[in-house]
Amino acid sequence: MHAAIAALAAVLLLPAHASVVGSTPADGDTLTAQPGTFSVVMNEEILALEGADGGNAMQLTDAEGRFYGDGCLAVDGDTVSLDAELGAAGDYTLTYQIVSADGHPVDGTVAFAFEPEAGAEGAPGAETAPVCGETAEETPAATEPAEPEATSDAPAATASADQGTGAEEPAEAEGQFPFVAIGILAVLGVLAVIAYTINRGSRTRRDRA
Repeated sequence: MHAAIAALAAVLLLPAHASVVGSTPADGDTLTAQPGTFSVVMNEEILALEGADGGNAMQLTDAEGRFYGDGCLAVDGDTVSLDAELGAAGDYTLTYQIVSADGHPVDGTVAFAFEPEAGAEGAPGAETAPVCGETAEETPAATEPAEPEATSDAPAATASADQGTGAEEPAEAEGQFPFVAIGILAVLGVLAVIAYTINRGSRTRRDRA
């Protein structure tokens, strides 16, 4: 009898084994809306060190291997949580590694499905696992060439117009010169005929006299 009591006392005095007793969502759940927060609950306090996760880690991934959330965890007593937005409909996995306050590590996964309403948009997901406090560098947008200012073309257009006018004037003048010369020659011809007629008439009169 005394031996049995001693054995029972020894078992009761042994440190409890750290284990997960719940999660949100639960393994096998099907979500129809964004939960916003994903969490895992243990049967004892979770190690929480200021400025660090204390060995705790959680990752949320889809069937394509994309990651969701910013990697920042919050520890509150026996619960560790991760804020994240899911992406498209499909299967997801919440992977965790948690360390209890007495140093016992526990790891595992929670598998669930996401079936939002048609047309609902979610997060795009990331190709690499997020690290709390670090953000991925944004891809610089392609710089489009600046459109030329309207005023920069105006002087050139004006200059071209002026040059075109100047180039046409000499050609127009050259075209007039032959007509002027022909007119002068015609006048000289008429004067020559008149002079010839007058001279001929004078000679005829002198001959008759």
